[in-house]
Amino acid sequence: MVVDALSIVSPSVQRILAGEKIVEIRRWFPPKIPFLNLVLVENENYLTEEGQADPNGLARAVVDIIGVHEWTCAEAESQGVDWMPNYVCWELSNVRPIVPPIPCVAKRKIYKIDLNARLPIHH
Repeated sequence: MVVDALSIVSPSVQRILAGEKIVEIRRWFPPKIPFLNLVLVENENYLTEEGQADPNGLARAVVDIIGVHEWTCAEAESQGVDWMPNYVCWELSNVRPIVPPIPCVAKRKIYKIDLNARLPIHH
């Protein structure tokens, strides 16, 4: 099954699954809203350059992106992190775990992965 994926550095996907993290902070916007059934791939390294990948990613969750808003200084403070301008929050909803996690490559931006497994995707 070919799906859209987004890599996120550990332990953020686990925090999303636990309900501790309800937004994903990015400099760029998702391609559409709502963006349904996005697979979150957790990896250990920040991927900062075009074409960079981490072969040791784990597909851990499926989410829906239901909105985007500007990241504010107050929101950063409430999250216990330093605020930086020109970032947006992707609003996460309908979080479903992938159990067990599926090994896959982590890449930059939104990318396609082929998972030969049954995922908890609902329309």
